[in-house]
Amino acid sequence: MTEGQRAAGVVIVDGTARECTGVIAALEHAMDNLGDGETVEALVADVPSRVDVRAWAERKGHAIPSERREAGRFRLTIIKGAAGGGTRRTSS
Repeated sequence: MTEGQRAAGVVIVDGTARECTGVIAALEHAMDNLGDGETVEALVADVPSRVDVRAWAERKGHAIPSERREAGRFRLTIIKGAAGGGTRRTSS
């Protein structure tokens, strides 16, 4: 699946081959095309990118209701404009 494609109504941003700033730029682009309450799943390869995505989402007012590690990467579910809904971490 390529960046920005929808799977079951969710936009997927695969940032596993990008630097932290590239992941954030891709997420900004994806969010520009969504309405409040819509969901993006971000795939990142390392802890620094994961931390940057979480900080970016908090600054922008988005919620991360779930996060899990799978197949050597992190998958973060981000809901546009849904901050205040809290975050929880899940593992698989």
